[in-house]
Amino acid sequence: MKISISKYVWTGETHKYSMFISPAHQRDINNNSVKSIMESMREHGIISAVSVRKSRTHPGKYETFDGQHTITACKRLKLPVVYNEFRDVSNKAMISLNGKSKKWAMGDYLKFGVTDGIEDYIMLNKIYNAEKLPLTALIMMYGGGYANTPFKELKWRALTVKRGHLILEYIKDIETTFNIKHVRFARFIWGFGRAIDSRKYDHNRMMYQLNKCSNLLTKQANPEDYTANIQMVYNFGLSEKNKVQFTQK
Repeated sequence: MKISISKYVWTGETHKYSMFISPAHQRDINNNSVKSIMESMREHGIISAVSVRKSRTHPGKYETFDGQHTITACKRLKLPVVYNEFRDVSNKAMISLNGKSKKWAMGDYLKFGVTDGIEDYIMLNKIYNAEKLPLTALIMMYGGGYANTPFKELKWRALTVKRGHLILEYIKDIETTFNIKHVRFARFIWGFGRAIDSRKYDHNRMMYQLNKCSNLLTKQANPEDYTANIQMVYNFGLSEKNKVQFTQK
């Protein structure tokens, strides 16, 4: 396996804080992290340099790929920023380094995928911002299943767009008609997706049943229990021959 090397250029020191910018995919500043770094600086001084590369889109600026919180701490304390400049640092290398230094949330990977111009992530981001549903649920809805690892590796693809739109339509219909808010929970959406994937689900029938007993669609602890609960409502008051099983017994 060939390992690429990001080349060190030089070390600098400056009070010009405005020369450092954060790439669009980088996470927001965490104020608690900044305060912790400031406390360390007050006690021990500056003992580490931040890592930067020249910006490809802002001439004369540096993009910080490790140390954005340190720069903020230096600015608040009016201390100089000590920085190491590197070249040949890829976007994926930047997200990998940041992900190692502090755990990234799924939203951080979504933001990076959007910045990197990946169409599937751009589409998902639009839906995420518009609908305010849990991101993990949307990844399942539009990707066809659990896909945390490929999503973090920027390899996730929206393979089931029609399915995702359908689940979204049904969820909104139930929420709006019966004011059931927990249909927006990730665990409900996972359980509901299983019912739909069984190919036995008819939404008109579900709405008819909910009109009789919407109070029976209750909060559950996990997706499996939600599927069972949805099935119970779907079959409520019907004869055995008309009952449907969404899951195998």
